[in-house]
Amino acid sequence: MGKMPVLRRRPSPVAFAVVLLPFIVSAASSACSSSSSSSEETPSGGGGDDAGGSTPQGGDASTGGGDSGSAPGAQCKKNDDCASKVCDIPKGVCKAPTCNDGTKNQDEADIDCGGACPKCDVLKACKGNADCTTGVCADTGKGMQCQPPACTDVVKNGTESDVDCGGDKCAKCADGKACKVRGDCASDVCIAGKCATPVCDDGAKNGTETDVDCGGPGCPRCDDTKACTTTDDCKSGVCTGNVCQPPACNVGGAGGDGVKNGTETDVDCGGPGCDGCATGQSCTLGTDCASKGCNYLGKCAAGRSCTQRYGGDTCGLGGAGGRGAAQWEDCCARAPVTPTAGPTKGKTVMMDKYQVTAGRMRVFLESVGYNVRAFVQQARADGKIPLVPNQAGNNAGHTVLEPEWDLYLPVSFLGNTDAGEIAEGDQGAPNTPQQGIYTSIYNHLGGLIFKNNAQSSTGCYVGSPGTHAFRFPNGQQDGATPDYDQNVYDTKSMQCIDYLVAQAFCVWEGGRLHLGTEWVAAWGPGTLPWSWEAAPNPTPRPPAVIGDNTYYGCRFPTVDDATYPGDCTPSLNPATQTIEYADYRYSYEYPNLKNTDYIVFISAPGRTRGRGPNGHADIIGTNFSATSDVVFPAGYNGTPMTNTTVSPTHGWSASGSWEVHAYSKPASGVGPRTMLLNKYGKLGLRCSFD
Repeated sequence: MGKMPVLRRRPSPVAFAVVLLPFIVSAASSACSSSSSSSEETPSGGGGDDAGGSTPQGGDASTGGGDSGSAPGAQCKKNDDCASKVCDIPKGVCKAPTCNDGTKNQDEADIDCGGACPKCDVLKACKGNADCTTGVCADTGKGMQCQPPACTDVVKNGTESDVDCGGDKCAKCADGKACKVRGDCASDVCIAGKCATPVCDDGAKNGTETDVDCGGPGCPRCDDTKACTTTDDCKSGVCTGNVCQPPACNVGGAGGDGVKNGTETDVDCGGPGCDGCATGQSCTLGTDCASKGCNYLGKCAAGRSCTQRYGGDTCGLGGAGGRGAAQWEDCCARAPVTPTAGPTKGKTVMMDKYQVTAGRMRVFLESVGYNVRAFVQQARADGKIPLVPNQAGNNAGHTVLEPEWDLYLPVSFLGNTDAGEIAEGDQGAPNTPQQGIYTSIYNHLGGLIFKNNAQSSTGCYVGSPGTHAFRFPNGQQDGATPDYDQNVYDTKSMQCIDYLVAQAFCVWEGGRLHLGTEWVAAWGPGTLPWSWEAAPNPTPRPPAVIGDNTYYGCRFPTVDDATYPGDCTPSLNPATQTIEYADYRYSYEYPNLKNTDYIVFISAPGRTRGRGPNGHADIIGTNFSATSDVVFPAGYNGTPMTNTTVSPTHGWSASGSWEVHAYSKPASGVGPRTMLLNKYGKLGLRCSFD
């Protein structure tokens, strides 16, 4: 066994009540030490929990060792022992590769697709055009990937009737090109599957025309108010009383004509003057959608931030990071909750089914040009900053984003050094002025710790990749370059974020951070087995066995409940224990840990099976969630938030985390409570919509 890297961390904070349990490593455990001379955590081996936990280290290299090129039928203890990368762990033999084994093997270009397997979907890896359902494989800056259909790719794909023409996205086809309907043709005439030249130019109504030089099977469709016999005679697609009608769309719920016509992007919606389209309907711009989000496939997303592939529609069971075929849906999907306590007691609100992904956060920040302050100020002017849900006592009249907090909001990726900006030191450099320290996204979502944070270290340590899910571009990292690219990071649950940026995101989406009581309502009335232990308030396992020998593929989805015993110690009792229901206490790892990129322990939302009664995922585990449970203390009068004696605080959900934090179910739904600039490597977010 090789020597494990040493993890150095400082004493953890005691400012809030989180159960912090030590993570016991295997026989070759690393040495731990603490230092009072540094106020940043300084692990050389990775970003473990600096609020009381430490991270797992590599297991004995002999565990499951063997020839990595072993053929089917050879003995194995872990997937990497096999050429197919698939080990039947209970039987201890390598399996032959297939096109549905959830592993990239054979001549596949991506997992279970390409080569001799079925063609790959959009944005999957590929080696050549033949690997892709769209017939287009190209490198657009993220490696060779299958590209979405485009009207300039010189391939007949998508809804095109011929190469790069026809269908509902591309230009109309020239004469002689293939067509399915007349709308595919520039001539507006489709005969026997080919676009044809009309011969309707004699200024007389004759032949099969329904009006002069229009209508009928051989002539272009007629303009509004012209005579018609069927809907196909009219440009609008509407023939009423033998007269072509002008397009009519849904405006303010008034309904339309049931036809996609005019400037509409889908039936009776989208385009200028029409209501926005529903989720899944066609769009060209975000304004075509009720959600304001038009995704990479030209379909309306469930939310404004779910427009890109990774972190946009990659939430749910199965697929990469899960077990079995992908059952993914829009990451902005929402489901109702009706709290029985708290400020929204008895009111049904919609709450994100999934924790917000890093990809969703990226879409928000790029949309506002990283100038969160300007967005918030404009939203305030437009009356779109909601009041704090709990308006009792000192909270009365206060909003979720107060004007005096604007100085603490980022204005760009790297911030500014204007003389008027706050200049304060961080915990890593006490009393050292840093002009414009609060104005950069780089500081808000990176490893920097803001002054007077309730914690001396935050689990966002910059020296270990994966401690903050918002991946900075290569060359702009605030620590070592991660092992995994932005596509992997963007699918993961966002964390290492403070209340201000999290709340601004939810306001941009049209809502606010959820409340603790809404989280309790999403859990539902029952007790669910969402952890290693079946009890709702789990008792820790004996320290001697927590995490033992789990480094080599003993976490979900590498193994599941049925196969867990394998070469893992201790064994799992499927009757009382599960690793499939929640990303809780190092029960999850995907992709497999390479070096120190700890992003692998944070799951993409929804990968585990735990669900509330209305479908909410990751109610326990993965990350804590910031809430709108804000409390304004007596004496608060707009004093800067870094004055902790009068600083407002907000609560976190009591969900526990992927690391060593136990969950609970208090009536308030609130666990820890911290100042608004506090961020943490296991603190994410989820939005609610009144």
